[in-house]
Formats: sequence, structure tokens, C-alpha cells
Amino acid sequence: MHRYLTRAAVVALGGAIAVATTGCGTPGNRGPTPATSAPAADGSAGLGSAPPAGSTAQPGPTGSPAGQAGQPGGGNPGAGNPGGGSSGGGNPGGTKEKKPAGPTIVYYRIKQKPQCDQGTNVNRVPGLPVILEWKVTGADRVTISVDGPGVYDSYPAVGTATINFPCGDGQPGGYVQHTYQLRTVGGGEVRSKTVTASALVHEIPQV
Repeated sequence: MHRYLTRAAVVALGGAIAVATTGCGTPGNRGPTPATSAPAADGSAGLGSAPPAGSTAQPGPTGSPAGQAGQPGGGNPGAGNPGGGSSGGGNPGGTKEKKPAGPTIVYYRIKQKPQCDQGTNVNRVPGLPVILEWKVTGADRVTISVDGPGVYDSYPAVGTATINFPCGDGQPGGYVQHTYQLRTVGGGEVRSKTVTASALVHEIPQV
């Protein structure tokens, strides 16, 4: 029994010497300890760590799909719109400058109907002249011709004219007529209009 105890003591002493020799080396003789990155708290690799072997890194999206031009709901609503913006040419719906239309006869009519003489040779009632009225724009003046070509008189662009109405050529009980043509002067192409006045011819008794 004594022999077994002595052997055990020798073995224990040898192990102690081996441990002391390994742990008591000189600090200056130790090689540099390789630096390692500590794992992140969430379990992901730390900064500077390489991706695991055999894995392929996928680039992340450059931006939200909603922020890319041309995608529905993203970026400027006008992006990619073919009708957006204007490039010169002015407003196609703008009001165009109208060219002068030239003379225009706004109206030309008989203001007062004529009448032939009435009564008797002793008590004669004079008839009434015809009165014409007109309005013309875009002209300098107008002329009036009676019963055919030839100027009876010249008048302003807006006005009236009182003209005698002869009935001597008519037959009693019938009607006599006269025509009056208005023509524009100046301002462009000549415009014209004709009106006709008529009156009943009365018989004048001799007493």
C-alpha cells in the first residue's frame, strides 16, 4: 500500500511541474494574438467581418419603389407624363387678332313712309317725303342714289336723309314707287343695299 501511495505522489508532482512550465512563460516571448471582431449583440457579424463562406452578397434596393420616377404613386406626379410642361408655341387656345372686316351696313331702312298730295285744287294737302336712316361701320361715308345709277347726295356713315317723293307720274288710285340705293365709301370693299318706298296716288278734284 505504501508503494501505491508513493507512485501516486510522483504522478501528481509531475503533473504540477508540467502545468507550471506551460503557464509561467515569459510575456515577451509570446507571439501576437490575432485580433477578432466580437459578434454583434443581435447575433450578426461585427464590422469588418467577411461574409460567410459560400454566400453571395445581394445589393440592397437603391430607393423605395414609390420614389422612383415612372412608378405609380412615386416621386413627382408629373414625371413621365407626355403632356406635362410646355415648350414654346404660345397658348393654342389664345384669342387671335381679328383683321378688320371692312365696311358693314348695320341697318338701312325707311324711317318715314311717304305720302302723295291729297285734297282739291283749292285746298291742296301736301304729301310727305320719305325719310331714310342707316348705320354703317368701317366706312368713311355713304352715298344714296335714287331710281338708278348716279349719286343723289353724300352723307356720313350714320345718319338720316329726307328726300322728296314725287307722285306726278302715277295714276290716281294706283301706287308710285321709288328706289333708294345706299353705297359705302372708303374702308375696303364697297357694300350696298337698296330699299323701295311706295305711296298711293290720290285724285285731286277740280272745284
